[in-house]
Amino acid sequence: MIQIPSGTPGEPPYRTVALAPDPDAASLARTLVADACMVWQLPGLLHPARRVMSELVLNAVEHAATALVVTVTRHGDGLHLAVSDGDPRLPRLRMMARVRRGVPLDERGRGLQLVQAAATRWGADRTATGKTVWAVLLPKPARQPRPTIGAMPVP
Repeated sequence: MIQIPSGTPGEPPYRTVALAPDPDAASLARTLVADACMVWQLPGLLHPARRVMSELVLNAVEHAATALVVTVTRHGDGLHLAVSDGDPRLPRLRMMARVRRGVPLDERGRGLQLVQAAATRWGADRTATGKTVWAVLLPKPARQPRPTIGAMPVP
């Protein structure tokens, strides 16, 4: 794994790594995200970004089975996560199968559901060599404390 941090003035900071389509790729990509969050002081995005990146990489490993390029870019207080692979087929969000008595539950399709729930937005673009699947994560707004009267919160 070769991690390349950006150093070009005027460009947003980023980190990128090329990975083989291997089950260990998700772990390496999560490490890249964690390093970026710590260096850029974005601890609130650490866990959701690791989860999203893991799903994007696992999808690429399973469905594209080509070499991957993983990129984490800082945009203000947020992150742009991207996984590029050599397969032009775009991912599609699957609806979860309903539970039916006597039929095993189909666990497939949860990855992009998780990405959609955790990311501010996500998508996929075809490229000259395949596709890039990306997600943007922004910090959740701080919850405002509820006003209190005495010891009881005001609804």
